[in-house]
Amino acid sequence: MQPRPPRIFSADDILAGRVSLDGYPFRYIYVTPSAASLFSGGAGFRLKTGNNGPPDQMLSAVELLETRGWEVVTVDVGAQATCMRRIRT
Repeated sequence: MQPRPPRIFSADDILAGRVSLDGYPFRYIYVTPSAASLFSGGAGFRLKTGNNGPPDQMLSAVELLETRGWEVVTVDVGAQATCMRRIRT
């Protein structure tokens, strides 16, 4: 019996191509900013300069997944996680 796949994926892993969800067996996942972006001072968002840190990284991964058959269900208030579901075809 193989181990159960995770439901939480780092935006950094998605953007770098280290995660492929093409054959993923479940319908719902969470996308989170990478731990490195959270602890590197990225929490000091600067909206006017475009440095949105971890939320920008997370939403970039979400936009990539939207082109691959996933849709946003919700984004948490602190922009620390996005819940997504695979679109049924």
